[in-house]
Amino acid sequence: MLSDINESSIRLIQIVNDFLDTSRLEMGKMVFKKEECDIVSLIDETLKEYQTTGSLKMLSLKFEQSKDAIVTIIADKDKTKQILINLVGNAIKYTGKGGVIVTAINDGPFVKVLVADSGVGISLENQALLFRKFQQAGDSIYTRTVSKGTGLGLYISKLIAEGMGGKVKIEKSEVGKGTIFSFSLPIAKGVSYV
Repeated sequence: MLSDINESSIRLIQIVNDFLDTSRLEMGKMVFKKEECDIVSLIDETLKEYQTTGSLKMLSLKFEQSKDAIVTIIADKDKTKQILINLVGNAIKYTGKGGVIVTAINDGPFVKVLVADSGVGISLENQALLFRKFQQAGDSIYTRTVSKGTGLGLYISKLIAEGMGGKVKIEKSEVGKGTIFSFSLPIAKGVSYV
């Protein structure tokens, strides 16, 4: 019973925080502390936090390093981690077997981070529901019950990325085979790119 109470309390706090973040973002009152940020370290740190969750579901969590050295981005470190946590958390939540692979690549004036899973996938018609407030893209009317989400995670991630001069999008998804989401953030000024 104590474990259930604790889990419910944590979930309630997360819901309240989602509503507060949504409100601040929509009113343009969220402050972004833009600084040079090492995205590789941030990915490593985030995946370490999910090692227990992934191992409980018998999933592999991997960060595949790019052959090229990943350049430094200019972003709010905490907000960038929030996007990572949302995308990796969703990937784990909707993956029953296999795993999650995170990759970072230099993409012109941006660094693009891809989060790929081997999960349930999202049908083309349900992809249109993504990034909307209170929407989840499950085929079942019981999606919210199964995922225990508010339908705000991708919406908040999109607004945060845009607030830092970047973007979040779905790269591709196939039902029963998995999904790839990505987010891009600008590289730090003074760093050359190809």
